[in-house]
Amino acid sequence: MNPRAFSSILVAVLLGCAPSQLPQQPATATRGERSAGEQAQLPAVNPLVPAAVSNSRPAFPSGTRFLRIIATNDFHGALEPRPDANGATRGGAAYVAAAIDRARDECVPRCEVLLLDAGDLFQGTPASNLSFGRPVVEYYNRMGYAASALGNHEFDWGVDTLRARMRQAKFGILGANVRYIDGRDVSWIPNDTIVTRGRTKIGIIGVSTVATPTTTRASNVVGLRFDDPAPIVDSIAPVLRKRGANFVIVVAHAGATCQRAAATDCSGEIIDLARKLTSKIDVIVSGHTHTLVNTEVKGIPIVQARSSGRAIDVLDLALDTTIHAPVRHEVRDFAVDTLRPVPGIDSIVQAAVARVASLVNRRVAMIPATLTRQGDQYPLGNLIADAQRWAGKGDVAIMNNGGIRTELRAGEATYGSLFELQPFGNILYSLSMTGAQLRGLLETMVDRPSINDHVSGLTVKYDPTKPAGSRLVSVTMADGSPLSDTRSYNVVVNDFLASGGEGYDAGKRAAASRPLNIVDLDALIDYLRSLPSPLTAPSEVRIAPISQ
Repeated sequence: MNPRAFSSILVAVLLGCAPSQLPQQPATATRGERSAGEQAQLPAVNPLVPAAVSNSRPAFPSGTRFLRIIATNDFHGALEPRPDANGATRGGAAYVAAAIDRARDECVPRCEVLLLDAGDLFQGTPASNLSFGRPVVEYYNRMGYAASALGNHEFDWGVDTLRARMRQAKFGILGANVRYIDGRDVSWIPNDTIVTRGRTKIGIIGVSTVATPTTTRASNVVGLRFDDPAPIVDSIAPVLRKRGANFVIVVAHAGATCQRAAATDCSGEIIDLARKLTSKIDVIVSGHTHTLVNTEVKGIPIVQARSSGRAIDVLDLALDTTIHAPVRHEVRDFAVDTLRPVPGIDSIVQAAVARVASLVNRRVAMIPATLTRQGDQYPLGNLIADAQRWAGKGDVAIMNNGGIRTELRAGEATYGSLFELQPFGNILYSLSMTGAQLRGLLETMVDRPSINDHVSGLTVKYDPTKPAGSRLVSVTMADGSPLSDTRSYNVVVNDFLASGGEGYDAGKRAAASRPLNIVDLDALIDYLRSLPSPLTAPSEVRIAPISQ
């Protein structure tokens, strides 16, 4: 049986419905924002701001009322709290809700509140994935989100399921720069919206990363293109103001990396967008890179609150624009031990978790020490690549680092913890490649600023100082022989890479390509079960510059 069909039947059994009831075709008492009301002679307000900008952010004048934007990004179905790299428990919908409520309550009645998200809502955990994101949208609906950007992983289950989630959502999922290949607007993806808080109208424009075609399966976005968002935002913003918007906000599933308290030396897609803009934009809420961003570009505040509900953005804009008060902005980290879960949200979480508990709690292997994702090359990546080569009976396997979604913590590895490690359900493919074709693929992999893959069955030495296309120094196979340009090799990759992911065009390079009908997660589980316990992950660096 086709593994995708089997997965549909399995999910249907878990959810107590027929496979035909799963969201494969578009489907045709929410807690709202609290109104501030009219108040006079209010005391001065001095919301928290990051140290990097505190000196230039004086308290609003006494009596000033303001719009408070509370924002999240890259929730990735993280309904339950998770330990971070330092062991602190963070995230979880009921606790994120508590942090949002605290930020909301601390300024009422002096503020109007707007709740936004920068995309990638659903993909990543069994409780979300095995219900195709339904409980996440239920949570967002209950919280009263006004809008979200359309993330690249919103496409992971195909257009039909995405449209079903958009129909379920009581908020707009926006992607203004998504077009059909011929340039026509995509009618079922909203570009923008205007919402009202008190007497204030806020225009919201959503954009998706231009990298979407190479960061989800190519088959999921066939017929779509993702254009440079800057001219599109510039064209929409003035129209929203003419329609009465007092402020214009961009929610963008496009990110950045920064130095020094996330405020300086920032670079990335969202920074480039802000620099290009010519229309007035008041705030940009960003996502996609899972980083801490709290900076300004051309006077536009740009924020991003890490990922998986570990932080929230809080921005305050004075409603009286004539006083020219600068926007106050911060990113707030929080741990669950500082908050009480919101009962109404916790009930959504518990119901979603209970539906998949019998599957998630199955034991697979004992992990003696936590396997992290530190650096470009790490034992966990080697282990996954080895599992895929073993399952596909390949000479070589290549695993993209972007498909390794979390660390594997010490202790009992369960189906649930392994699912969160590899949640995409990618199908393994066998690529028949000559050594020369494989060499060309490896050259493309080492032409990047950093190595984004793990390999099995070979080791690679390269010289990063050489011109692109000629950096390989040596490629040594598992048996110690050098890669032969004339020999044929069985190279195992996932369907994401086989269909063009990461821009490698791996499938197009091959002499032949065929699906193995093995899900990557199943390959990992079966491989771990075949190994002696406790497990030892291979620690050698398999792709290394010649200096190492």
